[in-house]
Amino acid sequence: EESRIMKVKDIMDTTPNLTRTSDTFEHLIRMLDEVKDHVVFVIDAEDKLVGIVTEADIVKALIPKYLSFDAFLISAMNGNYLENKCIESRNLAVTEIMTKTILSVHEDDTVIKAAALMAVNKIHTLPVVKDGKVVGIVHLINLIKHIMNVLTKD
Repeated sequence: EESRIMKVKDIMDTTPNLTRTSDTFEHLIRMLDEVKDHVVFVIDAEDKLVGIVTEADIVKALIPKYLSFDAFLISAMNGNYLENKCIESRNLAVTEIMTKTILSVHEDDTVIKAAALMAVNKIHTLPVVKDGKVVGIVHLINLIKHIMNVLTKD
């Protein structure tokens, strides 16, 4: 008999890490230090999804933009630059750090849709959205566990 089509809600984690647009860099760092996925979704006052922050976004926020195209400047940097920038950035708004373009899936989307979005876009996590609000997260590990379940079914 044909098995039921697996939906995102069947494999998602229902405890995504959320932060508000009004939060600061320091709040975000403290949060990222404690959360399991190392991904935080940013929501506005209406609880709508507006961005995502990964560990890579944090590092990007601390490194000057001009470095990306000048290797010589990288070697000429002050050794304490990062530490100083951290202190300076303490009150930086989350909106300055987050990535605004957001891919998401709906809880009723198929697991294959989530897997395809991750593979094509080379990402590890996807927010699960319902009525514009974040209700979960799908991480690569959720997909791996699902694949394991498929393979170990008798």
